[in-house]
Amino acid sequence: MTMPSQRRGPGCLKGCLLALALVLLPVILVGGYGAWFVWQGFRHDPTLVAVGELVRRDGMAEAVLGEDIRITGVTGNAFSFVPGIGSRSAMVVSLAGSKASGTLAVESHMKDGRAQIDAMILSGPDGTRYDLMHHGVTPPPGGPTTAI
Repeated sequence: MTMPSQRRGPGCLKGCLLALALVLLPVILVGGYGAWFVWQGFRHDPTLVAVGELVRRDGMAEAVLGEDIRITGVTGNAFSFVPGIGSRSAMVVSLAGSKASGTLAVESHMKDGRAQIDAMILSGPDGTRYDLMHHGVTPPPGGPTTAI
């Protein structure tokens, strides 16, 4: 007497792979979008387009970084939206010019569909911080204060 073989079909393997794909697909899509934004998408962000134009025309930024200043990346980004108030964002972008590289801390909000820049603090290669909105040098964070 021969025993029938208990061989499983490919249905179990296909089912497991399908379940795994359904679980991983959202993670892959979100990760892919995040990676795209960090490397390429920031070039289309209205705030960063405005920041790029302002920095290229700023004499203080040109004195610190040189000519042909461009945004090379986004190292930090915080975004908030409150109905009735609007959206606000704070980000740190990497800049490179013909002489040096630095980072720029930017705070902005959207008004009537346009980006409004509230603050831009440039950190130069030597650590000096420049307030590009008020054209002056700012004290380092954690420095001396006048508070008692």
